[in-house]
Amino acid sequence: MRRFVPLALCLACLAGTPASTALAAPAAARLTPAAAATEVAQQAAMEGYLYFYPLVTMDLNRRQFTHPSRGAQGAAANTFLHGRGLPPAGEAAPWANPDMLRSTGWIDLTAGPVVLSAPDTQGRRYSLTLVDMWTDAFAMLGKRTTGTGKSNTVIVPPGWTGTLPSGMARIDAPTPHVLAKLLIQADRPADFAAVNALQDGYALTPLSQWNLPAQSQRVKSDPNLDLKIAVREQVESMPTDAFFTYAAELLRKNPPHATDQPMLAKLRQAGLIAGRPFDFDKLDHPAKQGMRRGLRAARERMQAAAGASLRNLNGWQQETASVGVYGNAYLRRALAAQAQPGASLPEDLTVLLLAADNQGAPINGAHRYFLHFEGGQLPPAGALWSLAAYDSQGMPVANMLGRHTLGDRQPLRYNADGSLDLHFSQTPPAPEDQANWLPLPASGAVTMLLRMYEPQPVLLDGLWMPPALVRDDPQPPAGVDSDVDVEPAASAAQPSEKKP
Repeated sequence: MRRFVPLALCLACLAGTPASTALAAPAAARLTPAAAATEVAQQAAMEGYLYFYPLVTMDLNRRQFTHPSRGAQGAAANTFLHGRGLPPAGEAAPWANPDMLRSTGWIDLTAGPVVLSAPDTQGRRYSLTLVDMWTDAFAMLGKRTTGTGKSNTVIVPPGWTGTLPSGMARIDAPTPHVLAKLLIQADRPADFAAVNALQDGYALTPLSQWNLPAQSQRVKSDPNLDLKIAVREQVESMPTDAFFTYAAELLRKNPPHATDQPMLAKLRQAGLIAGRPFDFDKLDHPAKQGMRRGLRAARERMQAAAGASLRNLNGWQQETASVGVYGNAYLRRALAAQAQPGASLPEDLTVLLLAADNQGAPINGAHRYFLHFEGGQLPPAGALWSLAAYDSQGMPVANMLGRHTLGDRQPLRYNADGSLDLHFSQTPPAPEDQANWLPLPASGAVTMLLRMYEPQPVLLDGLWMPPALVRDDPQPPAGVDSDVDVEPAASAAQPSEKKP
């Protein structure tokens, strides 16, 4: 009869009869008032930690980046820091983007609107993503959305009601600080000079200083900031009282999203009220105990859920959860902030990760591989695509050719039927295949990233995945095990949200 219980419950609901009349539930054990208070605080703290994690992460990133002692590793507010070229393989940042030069700036709207000026790039692709303090990408400028002509756009803080100069577009920012991430296409080192000149054309000017001579900025030191410890480590080592006190102060300055009301109601149960400071010491012992338990539970939940939304097929991994805009998916938003604060929108850049070959084994530089795309199944990028290889630390692979990527901007050799074969190995393939060859390290784990710019709907809708990477080692002599000298590599380290 047990198999009919769900049906009975369903029929009871349809008939308008309380389910309890169809199947009585055992009475819940009564909690003491102290235990009940602990449970309420624990639940609120667990959900609150996930909710606040991106906000705390972004603020620490902002404070580190704009600190005057950062020198060439940062920049003052309303100033871009430009990456002028692609660094050598041994000096690059992990998972370096081989297609674009990057610029980063933090926009400070606390004193009023800021004008974002963009030069005419003459058709050269660029994307400029604006990210609020909750890590949502709320605006995008660039070839896909606004074109490549010269423009002046005013970024306006929350609640501002002033008048703007005629002819300037307006973007309302959800928070008083905004992260600006700029990518400009650079096909080869010969492009760098032209791209550097374009980078200099992007500017952030307070509206109050528009059409006035440039003024020097007053930069305040932040003596309470730790510049040596990474942001993620700082956030994840904060004790309960410090984390929620910091978060409550940030919530006073950064308006919650309109759909956050249910979360704000939950937080009030733990004494966290939007717009008010939070004093952990004023809580009673059960509430303190519950909040400590909730913070630990949230960190365990994030650890358990990491990577759960990845789609795996043919050795490739694709993120299936939302990226760039998260709504009320607070766990997903926290995981994205943990991996890479301020991810771009997938409509501009989607990245797939390859970590295993057609035999399910990790990719290792000691082997040879090839990848075969059928003529009608090439990477569905509306703008461009590239495939790059990285070592176990996420660093580009140094090689005599200085070649770190293969893509549609290179003179690849296509087969007569339009299909494409790409080759990957430490030693060169046959001469006729070397135009399609990406060198690998002599040994050790390898990870590949396939970047597609302005991906087509077939990719965004999850209807396309690349083919498997085929291991293509020469056949060993009879009686010899080809793997006898090769130690299987551990799974390659994954990049943080596949940095673009």
